[in-house]
Amino acid sequence: MTTIPEEPQRARLDEWPAEVGDRMARQQLAGGWLRALPTPGVQILGAVASRGRAVTRAELGRVLPVEPVDGDRWSAPCWYGVPEDTEQAATLDRYAAAYDRGPVRTCTDLLDLLAAAQVLWVQDDMIGPVSPVPAVDEVFPVSNAERAEIASLKAMATRLG
Repeated sequence: MTTIPEEPQRARLDEWPAEVGDRMARQQLAGGWLRALPTPGVQILGAVASRGRAVTRAELGRVLPVEPVDGDRWSAPCWYGVPEDTEQAATLDRYAAAYDRGPVRTCTDLLDLLAAAQVLWVQDDMIGPVSPVPAVDEVFPVSNAERAEIASLKAMATRLG
């Protein structure tokens, strides 16, 4: 059985100054999110951090780098079908299973997983970040290799300030 790491307290942000958004972006980089998520997921986290306030689902949907399906970007696939996606999708599906979620195939699935893991908060039509931004290994059951890679990213971020 896969267990989810114990979660420290995080604050739900509704509004925040630009410097907090900058700090969240650095935490996203150091936390391994670029390596863990498909491009739309990285865009979701970055767009939420940069806004300075909670956003609506429609506002956030406009920045998704996908082609709409029946006029809806949230229904679009979050994977581009390149060979690298296969392994990354399997890893993200493993993470989703830890939260009793199905495979992550659409942008809606991706947002649902980020909310389940409390990386973002979603309430009705509003979406916002939490602070501090958790690292991948703080919310998902990762392998030892993944944990080592994230530790390396955190160390590099600490050295860079």
